[in-house]
Amino acid sequence: MKSAVIYARYSSERQSEQSIEGQLRVCNEFAERNGLRIVGTYIDRAMTGTNDHRAEFQRMLSDSDTPQEWEIVLVYALDRFGRNSIEIAINKQRLQKNGKILISATQRTSQNIDGSQNLDGIILENVMIGIAEYYSAELSQKIKRGQNESREKGNFVGGGIAYGYKVVDKKIVVNEDEAEAVRYIFDQYASGKVAREIIEILHQRGLSHRGKPFLPNAIYQILRNTRYIGVYYHNEKKYTNAFPPIVATELFSTVQAMLAKNKLGSHSRETEFLLKGKLYCGICGKKMNGESGTSYNGKVNYYYKCSTRKKKSSACPKANIRKEDLEKIVLQTTVNLLRAPGNAERIADAVVDIHRKRWQDQSVLHILKEDRDKKQKALKNLLNAVEEGLLTATTKSRMTELEEEIDILNGKILAEESKESNLLTREQIIDFLTILPDQEPQLIIDAMIRKVDVYDDKLEIHYNFSKLPEPDDPDGLLPEDRRVFSVSFQSNLSSSVPPRKKRVPLGTLFLRGGDVPKS
Repeated sequence: MKSAVIYARYSSERQSEQSIEGQLRVCNEFAERNGLRIVGTYIDRAMTGTNDHRAEFQRMLSDSDTPQEWEIVLVYALDRFGRNSIEIAINKQRLQKNGKILISATQRTSQNIDGSQNLDGIILENVMIGIAEYYSAELSQKIKRGQNESREKGNFVGGGIAYGYKVVDKKIVVNEDEAEAVRYIFDQYASGKVAREIIEILHQRGLSHRGKPFLPNAIYQILRNTRYIGVYYHNEKKYTNAFPPIVATELFSTVQAMLAKNKLGSHSRETEFLLKGKLYCGICGKKMNGESGTSYNGKVNYYYKCSTRKKKSSACPKANIRKEDLEKIVLQTTVNLLRAPGNAERIADAVVDIHRKRWQDQSVLHILKEDRDKKQKALKNLLNAVEEGLLTATTKSRMTELEEEIDILNGKILAEESKESNLLTREQIIDFLTILPDQEPQLIIDAMIRKVDVYDDKLEIHYNFSKLPEPDDPDGLLPEDRRVFSVSFQSNLSSSVPPRKKRVPLGTLFLRGGDVPKS
């Protein structure tokens, strides 16, 4: 007596557990009539058949790769196995490779229970698979068309509903309790308050975000949501008749302009923060971002502030750092480093060594080749399926796509393999480093500096040519003979903008520079 497992699936909330029970009953009756012993079941609930991303289905395929006591996968109908002709062909081929057979309890299949071919079943199986795929595509098209018509009428079509709204009789209406918070958020942000301040007042007023306290991300999502002026987009199409406006268009536009201006590191259009994205707090490890403030005499000052301290002033004791002084020290130190005799040559040697090792690693080349191998395997599986008689228009189209993708990958692989001849030479790097000190400050920083850690009494500059591990790497161990540049000076970098802090002099400057010797 042959052994079999049953695979059953129902696809949506419109079906139920009764659908599974019916499939199991028919399959068990078929097994009893044909002398099959059922040794297990795989059941996917509320899972689509348009793809094979189904937990129990994948477990069944994985089990078939190892020795099993069963030889047959029994389904109620072929569309329970899947509705995508390509994936059906590939997955069926995988079962056959593992010595397993796919049998339907209600339809003729290409193989009989004893493993022999069923000639008329080959034709009928392909027809049934094609019908199932057509039905799935037609159903999807009808659903999308119906949803688009509902959107045109301003009806709710499902999914999440934006904060400030609710659904009544398939129409989206304003939830006045939540809308009060939305209007307040827009008004306060337009008046100059930041998210943290707005959250504190919302909490004091007892207003929450879906039963929980507001978070900064929720504030910014609300401020950017066009639904609050009655506009939303789906598949690049604009709809204006679904969401009743909650805030005025003029106020929304004002807030969008302020959001664009207040991005991290760009709080002022009159100045440029050269260390944006590279500056970190030496105390808590978080980024330091550009800020601006007006002193008591009306002068606008620019400084860098720890992002942890910005969220909660008591969370990090790091003092604000004046922008101009900090950038001047970092730039001057870097320029002196570049102009020191012999350093350009030493840096060039380090850069050449790092780039050559990265090329030899060939991680990108490995990924490209791995992707090509997967596509070649998929193409081979399709060719095997065609030889078994599973040829459809979709199969042919997918084979053409795979061939084109493989050709593109072969071109990328060839380009990657030719990179060795295009590696920068030591002489080219030295020429660049020689003229670099006379270039724009931003170019110097971008080309040379990986990150800068700022403490109250020192700062550390990590250069791109450094071979040392990052200080926050838990597995990184700094070598005892690391080269550290020590520069002593008297300077005051504390910011003078509100809130006033005690000025802390910056003492010793440490530079991490890989193999560059102490100057």
